[in-house]
Amino acid sequence: MTAQFSVRDCVGAALRFVRENLRFVATVAGVGALGTGVIAAAAAAVPQIGLLTSIASTVLQAFVYAALTAAMLFGAAAVRGRLVGDGGRVWLAMAIIGVLMGIVIFVVSIPVVITLIAGPLGPYAGELQTAGSDQAAVMTVMLRFMQENPVAVLLVTLFFFAVWFLLTSRLYLAAPASVDQKRVMTFETWSWTKGNMLRIVGARLMLLVPAYLLTFALSYLIGYGFGIDPTNAAAIAAVAMVNPVAFLVYATASAFVTFVLYNALEAGLSAAIYRALKPAPAPPAA
Repeated sequence: MTAQFSVRDCVGAALRFVRENLRFVATVAGVGALGTGVIAAAAAAVPQIGLLTSIASTVLQAFVYAALTAAMLFGAAAVRGRLVGDGGRVWLAMAIIGVLMGIVIFVVSIPVVITLIAGPLGPYAGELQTAGSDQAAVMTVMLRFMQENPVAVLLVTLFFFAVWFLLTSRLYLAAPASVDQKRVMTFETWSWTKGNMLRIVGARLMLLVPAYLLTFALSYLIGYGFGIDPTNAAAIAAVAMVNPVAFLVYATASAFVTFVLYNALEAGLSAAIYRALKPAPAPPAA
């Protein structure tokens, strides 16, 4: 019989984890935020190393997530002695899942693009063909398409979000499993979530959507204080060039809020669900 879990219990466990370990969570978030600020400053100062800073950012996030997950599973005191191994395993697991998601999105994109060309994007096909390899012209046409067809854009966005959300829910136990079992775990966890995907989706929506909205609101307020619009990448880049100190403070403060209010809750939730669905160890052979 497939194991099941209580959404309320797991959401409550994640909230208790953050509340009861707030000092530890804040410390980990602070270290992660400082690292994020340094990486952001390096990326702004030397755009040519953008690929390296992007990779460094994912590694940092994996280590923060691993520390929070280990604290949920084993207690904050156990994190220091295992952080390097846990961080590396979580990063590898997330990289593998990221590659899978990229392949899935690419494959799914083919029928979506065909449908768009046959439908609302059809009238713009001639202009896109005329634009050819002129990226600026292509972007101009696509921006006009999005402005003139908001319903189609919304439906496509929701479709891709649903694909991503459902697949990541099936593989939601990869990080805590990798931490607990001290080896990279990805597709092995697929069967563990069988029959529980909708519960996982519900738990994520119940806990993480409010956390995300609060994180976004606070990050927006922090950015507003420095004259930065977090929704405008070009404006952020401009501030980074003109006022690097303000940009560094904004990037650090925003990352701290994200780690404390979102990543800590997500790590707690995934670890709580993992504990509920983790298969019992096989009995020793006679």
